[in-house]
Amino acid sequence: MKIFTYAEIEQSLPHLNDLMTELEAGYIAYSQGDCIIPPVGHLPLPHGELHIKYGLMKASAYATIKIAAGSYSNSEIGLPTSSGCMMIINTQTGFPVALLQDEGLLTTYRTSAAGALIAQKFSPGAEIMGVVGCGTQGFFQTLHTCQAVGIDRVIAYDMAPENVEKLQEKLREANIQVEKASSVEQLCRAADIITTVTPSNTPFIDARWLKPNAHINAFGCDTVGKRELLENVFDVANLIMADSYEQCMDHGELQYIDDGSKPRVKEIGSLLSGLSDFVDGLTVADFTGIAVQDIVISGMVYQSLMASTVQ
Repeated sequence: MKIFTYAEIEQSLPHLNDLMTELEAGYIAYSQGDCIIPPVGHLPLPHGELHIKYGLMKASAYATIKIAAGSYSNSEIGLPTSSGCMMIINTQTGFPVALLQDEGLLTTYRTSAAGALIAQKFSPGAEIMGVVGCGTQGFFQTLHTCQAVGIDRVIAYDMAPENVEKLQEKLREANIQVEKASSVEQLCRAADIITTVTPSNTPFIDARWLKPNAHINAFGCDTVGKRELLENVFDVANLIMADSYEQCMDHGELQYIDDGSKPRVKEIGSLLSGLSDFVDGLTVADFTGIAVQDIVISGMVYQSLMASTVQ
């Protein structure tokens, strides 16, 4: 088994457009039943959580196992709040062929690329992006969505104001202007695309503040008990998207949805394959993160790493 370091993996990250293309194909394959994806493993930790996601695409020679874990108190001891690794398994022999010691980088990258893909598809004319939660994932979500849609104006909110300032500094290099919002309401009233990436257990996005044709990418709720969106958001949404219907109903934002809104829920892969029609009005995408994303990005990086090793 080959072991690849963070530095090697970072040098082999795919171009955003290439990753978005492969993720789109992965979502479609997932919704069409061309993947084997067991339920997510959840393990509570004293100050955080551990997730195990794994599976394979039926046409692939490899399976992927991903561990993502972290602690919200890590910042107190100078560590990132999350980490992880991925293992690639040969499906014919059952033997592991590679360990990607990515420290959570691939999860961060594939998650933000998914947000960028859906923003590009459902809000291509957006001019202002709003982001709630300005940590590492908030940075990549903002950077990738702005690049995919062609946005250079962002309004940001974080309970720790210094995080917004850090985001402003990082995105200045990409010529993206970041305005600090005084409240989530101010952000919602200004933004065409709203991306939420928080560990909140209390909903904070209110439908009364949203533009009529706003699009929301909700990423923070990936465990039972977390929540970012008030129920009225689903009540008025014209389209509700789930990366995985089953996962989102179990431990995503859709765990709180009422029966009357369920018929408006469509899987992202079904929408992208053309099996469902796109709509105007408020659209909401609920992301819990599915193993097919890990399968896609680990496969792309593994191929790149092996190609460079041969050279």
